Amino acid sequence: MNQILLEEHLFFNLTASTVVVGICYLLSKSPKTKDYVGFLYLFGIPLKGVFFYKSFSFLFLEGLSLSLQEKVNILLPILLFLAVEVLFLSKILKQSPSS
Repeated sequence: MNQILLEEHLFFNLTASTVVVGICYLLSKSPKTKDYVGFLYLFGIPLKGVFFYKSFSFLFLEGLSLSLQEKVNILLPILLFLAVEVLFLSKILKQSPSS
């Protein structure tokens, strides 16, 4: 996988994770919507997958053969950003909403 594609992949994950965590943070500030933030996050995960597929659809072609290192370079950032999202979301949900 070339350097430009890896940078685009990392930028996509960074942007998508920032948007998801930002929306969850904003919704957690309201006592009415705080109970639904976890459900919104669960909806955001497959939605991120759809956007990833649309952005990098050439990675899913049948004739494309990727080496193990290329597969790891694709999967590792996704898992890293997913772990960071879960960490931030757990901190957001532990906060009490301001009235």
